[in-house]
Amino acid sequence: MNDEEKVVSWFEENYKSLIVGVVIGLTILFGYKSYISSQNSTQLELSRQFDLAVISYQKGDTKEILSFSKSNMLNNPDNIYTSLANLYSAKIMYLENKLDQSYLFLDHIILNLDDKEIVNIAKYRKAKILIEEMKYKQAHTLLGEDPDNYQHIELKGDLHYLQNNSDEALRYYNRALAYNITPNEKKNILSKINFIK
Repeated sequence: MNDEEKVVSWFEENYKSLIVGVVIGLTILFGYKSYISSQNSTQLELSRQFDLAVISYQKGDTKEILSFSKSNMLNNPDNIYTSLANLYSAKIMYLENKLDQSYLFLDHIILNLDDKEIVNIAKYRKAKILIEEMKYKQAHTLLGEDPDNYQHIELKGDLHYLQNNSDEALRYYNRALAYNITPNEKKNILSKINFIK
């Protein structure tokens, strides 16, 4: 049997498997493309709704952004637009002195989002509210013992200062100065250090 006959014989024996394989491959490919297209459409729609809610917020109407947050906390918990809306909603609740609800929005970001920068903002804002409520232990726990964000480090210094632990406050303030920060931020931290000394 020559090579051509071997190839023909192999195809005759395996053509059904080949057809099934091609059909399965095309189904997976088109299914994936459909899934990606659906995801893109969802993201585009969420972006549009978020933009409209922010415009309403800027005009003084907070209902749209709060509604967007609440709805998407359930339907799209790990979406970036949900978290961005939650930052607005947490601020609204804080200004209305509804601190427990403010915590709810911030905690949702911390627990559901992978974007470290936005999570750090949520942690920073939550820690500030905890400090305001004099819940120092919870604030320490939230920020951790070895934060890698200069705002968190500075806030740890503030916490230690409020707890009359000047040495630890100075240690954290000096750590924050090692980061690449703006001149105003540096000036603010230096004034805290000079005040303690």
